[in-house]
Amino acid sequence: MNPYTDDRSVWFRVFVLLVVSVAAPLNQFKVPPILPFLMDAFNLSASKVGLLMSLFATTGLILALPAGFIFQKLGYRVTGLLAIGSIIVGASMGAMSKSAGMILSSRVIEGIGMSFMTVVAPALIAMWFAADKRGAPMGIWALWVPLGSTIMFLAAPPLVTYWNWQGVWWLGCFFAMAAWLLYYFFIKTPPRQSRVAGNSSSPERPTSRDLRRVLRHGDLWLMSFVFCCFNYVFIAFITWTPTFLSALHGISLARASLLIAILTILTMVSLPISGWVSDRTGSRKLVCVVPMILLMPLFGAVLYVSKGGFLPLVICTGLVSGFVPTGVFSASVEIVKDERLAGMAMAVILIGQNTGMLLGPLSFGWIVGGAGGWQTAFWMLVPVCAFGAIAGWMIKIR
Repeated sequence: MNPYTDDRSVWFRVFVLLVVSVAAPLNQFKVPPILPFLMDAFNLSASKVGLLMSLFATTGLILALPAGFIFQKLGYRVTGLLAIGSIIVGASMGAMSKSAGMILSSRVIEGIGMSFMTVVAPALIAMWFAADKRGAPMGIWALWVPLGSTIMFLAAPPLVTYWNWQGVWWLGCFFAMAAWLLYYFFIKTPPRQSRVAGNSSSPERPTSRDLRRVLRHGDLWLMSFVFCCFNYVFIAFITWTPTFLSALHGISLARASLLIAILTILTMVSLPISGWVSDRTGSRKLVCVVPMILLMPLFGAVLYVSKGGFLPLVICTGLVSGFVPTGVFSASVEIVKDERLAGMAMAVILIGQNTGMLLGPLSFGWIVGGAGGWQTAFWMLVPVCAFGAIAGWMIKIR
């Protein structure tokens, strides 16, 4: 039996792919838990230390389309190994940094790996599963970001106590090394004759004309815009809500951060559920659009609930939020109708993802610090959700 047509084998590879992918967000989110240590170590102000996070999104935005072209040229295996290799190089360089410039440069190199992994992993799942079976594996793989960030938020505080900030960086480096070995031994491009029944692409490599067709696909750019809106509101919410709860409601930062941790954990719970729902209903559009509509009143309610009301609000937000990424990743390949073009399709989605991650926290903070204040900042999330829902409904997808 061909290993790529054996159900048990392909689900094992999905699990391996998830573990491998976690190396990227685990390294991305090693900064927030230890910000004060980094500010002291490199004499960075609060505004400058933010670059250690924003450089990830900026690098992803700049490299989105190049990553797609590189993926289509080099294929699954080489691009994946390069992605994890970039994280290893960046993390080891960062751990040995003696200056702010050096550690900032290392974050750019790590960001390259994040960009490539975002393109590679969904394309592999599109190759392994037929179109009507992709929702569940996409939902499982979509755990990578909340899982990686949660691991680092839990591991970084005790590590920095005993081994300073360098210990956190070396943890990210060693995890990436293990991920590289897992990818090398278990994630291999299957032979052409073993392609999954139900996939629509031919065995030939995509031509430059095929790639240009992807870049001109209006529905794909609309889906990228949907993901931009989602990342804008979600990243802004989890970034600034702890400060809001502390400043206006007197809730300790520790408790406020715990609420956001609960939100992240519930997002992980809802991600695989959303994939199952998407496959059972046969709709990618509803999985994208309905959650964006449900998030509108939840964000608006933040300003009006009492202290005791934040936990139910966080629970609802976490359970709803996990549906959108699964719908976006599953629908993107179906939009271009060719699994060979999955990498380029994900490059377009990556543009929206990183644009939202970059603009959301920045604009929210600008509104809070300006004349608008907290009330205007939270209410601005509502129309962004509405724009995302409208764009999702306009997409010609099942």
